Amino acid sequence: MKTTGVICEFNPFHNGHEYLLKKIRENGAGHVAVCMSGNFTQRGVPAIYDKYTRTKAALSGGADLVIELPVSFACAGAERFAYGGVSLLNSLGCLDEISFGSECADINALKKLSEIDKDADYSNKLREYLSEGMTFAAARQAAAQELYGAETAGVLSCPNDILAAEYLKAIKKLNSSLEPFPVKRIGAEHDSDKSSGNIASAKHIRSLIYEGIFPEHFMPSYTQDLFAECEDQPPRGGRLSKLEQAIMYRLRTMDRQEIADLPEIREGLENKLYSVIKNSTSLNEIITGTKSKRYTRARIVRIIMYAFLGIKKDELSDAPKYIRVLGFNSRGKEILRMASESAKLPIIMRYGDVRRLDDEARRMYELESRCDDIYALSGQNAGICGRNMTEKMIVMN
Repeated sequence: MKTTGVICEFNPFHNGHEYLLKKIRENGAGHVAVCMSGNFTQRGVPAIYDKYTRTKAALSGGADLVIELPVSFACAGAERFAYGGVSLLNSLGCLDEISFGSECADINALKKLSEIDKDADYSNKLREYLSEGMTFAAARQAAAQELYGAETAGVLSCPNDILAAEYLKAIKKLNSSLEPFPVKRIGAEHDSDKSSGNIASAKHIRSLIYEGIFPEHFMPSYTQDLFAECEDQPPRGGRLSKLEQAIMYRLRTMDRQEIADLPEIREGLENKLYSVIKNSTSLNEIITGTKSKRYTRARIVRIIMYAFLGIKKDELSDAPKYIRVLGFNSRGKEILRMASESAKLPIIMRYGDVRRLDDEARRMYELESRCDDIYALSGQNAGICGRNMTEKMIVMN
């Protein structure tokens, strides 16, 4: 039987995620290891439920082992997010494949997409369309359609296919033996505000929860029970608005150079952001005033979160430096037993294991702990500090 890895947020775990794990099992996977974002997500916002609750949901829904994607990779653009996840799964040293949701589920089309950046003609066309004032997404698609045709351009319009191509790029960069296994997405489109049958996007589900409507139709019953048991019940999950005043304080105390030192800042963006900060009275004003055709809202939110969490460009590690275990079941224990002999990074099962880390890895762990303490302020009721060091792993049968 195969051992398969998945990179995810599960924010929150829903029927579409259950379907993905089911298809992986049907493809012959006897063990499934999940690399999951911690308490902050790729969009730069707090996860709606904390990483321990989401770990329980993942283990209930078909995962066997859950490890944590460090915040500097989880809260990042597609390329860094994908590379961090693939690097961690590859570092276990005992996985056979990596699986992911895909709109096209055509491995040849995805491989072609993963090579597109190496084409000088494509790069030139992309710059040409950008200079005409197109958004990056529109320019990318227009360049692809002109050079490769509508089929390739169509793949470029699909968020999960773009992320899948980044997974393939990371596999190649790492010279990894992981075999890719795309699973055809079903139901509602990524980030859609509509549902299809009993499947809705995570974004739509989060919006319902924040409105005080529990979307039980779109979630497995065991997930509903887990979330209902949370101390911060919906709509009291993590949300950016709870941190707004603290974020505004941090931004107003930064100078231009501090902003320039943040990840994803380039082409003088620090000057525009600095000016907008000084003339805004809300977080939404800052985001709206800074975003543009070239700089998406998601990217601006991530940059703001880098500033708030204290993540600097020159302090970013090129890859995760340890394997942090959040939870496992009996099959996950078997993965860990294999990884104890094959892993290329230290495995952190409890806080005492942190003492074995080198300086760079320890700084990464300390950043995670600091971010978790900040996340504890994003719910309806503030949580205490230190949970990243005191919380026990989730162990399920």
